[in-house]
Amino acid sequence: MHLSPPLRLLLALLVLLGVVAGAGAQAERPAPVHVIEVEGTIDTVLADWFDGRVGSAESAGARLVILRVDTPGGLVSALEDMVATIRGTDLTVVTWVGPSGARAASAGAFLAAASDRVLMAPGTNIGSATPVSGTGEDLAAKITNDAAAGIAALAEENGRDADAYRAMVTDALNLTATEAVERDVSEGIAADVPAVMAALEGTMARDGTPLAVADAPVRTDSLPWYLRVLQVLTDPNLVYLLLIVAIAGITAEISSPGSIIPGAGGLIALLLAIAGISNLPFNWIGLALLAVAVGLMVAETQVPGFGALAGLGVVSMALGGAFLFGGSEDGISTSLWVVIPTAVVIGGGGALAARRVAMAHRNVPITGSDTLVGEPATVRGTTPDGHSQVMLNGELWTATSADDTPLTPGTRTRVVRVDPESLAVTVQVDPEQPEEG
Repeated sequence: MHLSPPLRLLLALLVLLGVVAGAGAQAERPAPVHVIEVEGTIDTVLADWFDGRVGSAESAGARLVILRVDTPGGLVSALEDMVATIRGTDLTVVTWVGPSGARAASAGAFLAAASDRVLMAPGTNIGSATPVSGTGEDLAAKITNDAAAGIAALAEENGRDADAYRAMVTDALNLTATEAVERDVSEGIAADVPAVMAALEGTMARDGTPLAVADAPVRTDSLPWYLRVLQVLTDPNLVYLLLIVAIAGITAEISSPGSIIPGAGGLIALLLAIAGISNLPFNWIGLALLAVAVGLMVAETQVPGFGALAGLGVVSMALGGAFLFGGSEDGISTSLWVVIPTAVVIGGGGALAARRVAMAHRNVPITGSDTLVGEPATVRGTTPDGHSQVMLNGELWTATSADDTPLTPGTRTRVVRVDPESLAVTVQVDPEQPEEG
């Protein structure tokens, strides 16, 4: 179709206006707001996932990340990684303690201190950040003082009351949402995420420009189910139990090859233990002691003795459990009430069972047709069909001569071969034994 020059010019103008309008609409569309749910214990699994979610928000062009916090605390090392992620991003990071009933305890208070803004839902609380060990005991004063200085510095950097945050560590201070606003620990109260976004509308972002987020699309990120399973596996006591099950199963499989089920179960337990221990600050000495326990128990199944090697294996297993997570700055450890009984019951019982199996394999069978070879047998007569019969261990057996020597009644012979299916034996005349009279 031929268009006149004026029409072609008009069409070009319309196309240009459409492109400009589309670009303008794209430019006016608010950047997405990413809500990252920080729930449960803070550990390395959560910290790694959190770092990835913040990176995803940056790639998506977001300007604001809201942390929906509900946590009792967690590992120091994981917390430090999350704080580093918050401080290292160009995005504005806001901690919202919510919904109602949530808490930002211990490590959660540190996340709040590191954030640009803190808002809390009614019925929530924040604080109680005194460092404790895995058994609930307070850690050394040096660690406590270091944590107090760290949280105070974060709060001061973000314009909040450093003394109040410091008291959360030194005095286990815990504040309600209203008290947190009064103490300048939080900037306000917001019942839900839309209320948080409304409260932030027009406030300064980290880059110094006003936030326009009231009508922005929201993307919520929750920890996926498979990472929640991995979190369960990071319990130090569970990791130890899985390692002990792996030791027992592998020891049984080595001592009795072909059992399959103990070996397969031990291998699965070992893989699960590796998944858990790789996300915990462990001690190589503990793993070495557990490896020694395996060697001692396997040796017990191969070397004659009175259980001394198995006993040493149980001791090595218990020491390995005690040392496995010892010395960590996170204060995590295995419980002796789990370590010692487990080592004695599973380790000792597994070694005993494996030793009995090994002994059974080494013993010469005392029953069966093979035991008849070499036994004396006396010819008693013949069967109706003409076969010879011998008396063997009080029973009559059909017999044939190994060298075609006639088998006359009374001849003394010795069994040289047994056919258990036909209940027949092959015998050879014993020249050293006279015939029966």
